[in-house]
Amino acid sequence: MQSSNISRNVNGNLVRWTAASWLCLGVLTGCDITNPGPIQDDALEVPAAGKTVLVGLVSDVEVSASVAAYYSGVASTDLNADATQGWVQNFGAGRIKIEESSYLWDEAQAARWTAEHGIERLRRTQTSPDQSPLLAAAHLWAGYANRILGDVACMAIFDGGAPEDNAEYYRRAVGHFQNAITIAGAVGATADSTAARARAGLAQAYLILGDYPRAAQFAGLVPDDFLFVAHRSGNSVRENNRIWEATVVSSMATVHGTISAELGPNGDPRTPWLDLNKTGAGGARPYYQQRKYVDRGTDTPLAKGAEMRLIEAEVLLRAGEVTAAMDKINAVRTAAGVTPVSATTPAQAWVALDRERHFTLWLEGRRLRDNARLGTTALSSWSAGFIQGRDLCFPPSLTEVASNPNLEDLR
Repeated sequence: MQSSNISRNVNGNLVRWTAASWLCLGVLTGCDITNPGPIQDDALEVPAAGKTVLVGLVSDVEVSASVAAYYSGVASTDLNADATQGWVQNFGAGRIKIEESSYLWDEAQAARWTAEHGIERLRRTQTSPDQSPLLAAAHLWAGYANRILGDVACMAIFDGGAPEDNAEYYRRAVGHFQNAITIAGAVGATADSTAARARAGLAQAYLILGDYPRAAQFAGLVPDDFLFVAHRSGNSVRENNRIWEATVVSSMATVHGTISAELGPNGDPRTPWLDLNKTGAGGARPYYQQRKYVDRGTDTPLAKGAEMRLIEAEVLLRAGEVTAAMDKINAVRTAAGVTPVSATTPAQAWVALDRERHFTLWLEGRRLRDNARLGTTALSSWSAGFIQGRDLCFPPSLTEVASNPNLEDLR
């Protein structure tokens, strides 16, 4: 199985299809497809090219999810850097500089651009776009592209525009998820999986936006065994799992010094690691190798049922219902095969929730935002202690700053 990428030329047009993978879309299977090589932009302006457009935008979002999981993981409580690469070492120390932000910012923005422009193209070319499973899926992936940016970026910038509050990524994600659900409903039962994945995305976005009733509402619609992933593959370097590259092919990031390390290699099955009895690439720390992504093709989760239960727990905790919140947290722990934890005060419960989100969403690109939102508000003393003296998000990259006249003050 291969995956596709559609690149952009200097005019911002989609011009190239490098390979194909229908399975990752969840709507197309059993295709025997070969790489057709370069495709001119005009060739995509026909209904039959819709699948190609969708595969390309999915590919970009999947890459951004893997990149975000690695770099934001090193910059958060997930991992520690012991790298020969200066930018990775800086991320691990909580120094996220404009001149080094491109490693994450550019990939994530490219994914959002490709997804949203793919939507425009599909709306132009599909015969009945409001009943198109392709357009429903494109809105779904555009929603996750924006959610990924919201989780890592300091400010929202769209297509060379002025800086906006980071929350605009989540608001934009909400719009895409809602469109995905509406169109999926018009398509019918064959698009049910698209709607389910969009509901999980809505729960994630509404939580960060502070719309707790809606966050709980949509989380409640997602079953415990739900899992939606960004597919990774061994077909090409672009398709490899980025954390696997950094921790198995090389040893740039270690579990040493994290809460997972404190628990021991068998402490929590959701954060597995192995002491390789050596130091990391930089020679400064013992090398504890993460074992969640053991293969170059191990997928990166985007949303799952356990997270939905923790969203419900957080909403309960914000309403002062400590006991009910802890019941939700411990249900997640029991399902994962770990012992329950206790908390009798709100302060204890917030730390329990914060740590449970760490274990549940480990190496999935979610911790940087959690550290910031739970630490800066002092809801969790654990994150509040960690973020001291650290940068909490990725600023616009040098590429963005140099090309965007609205960012002259950052030059």
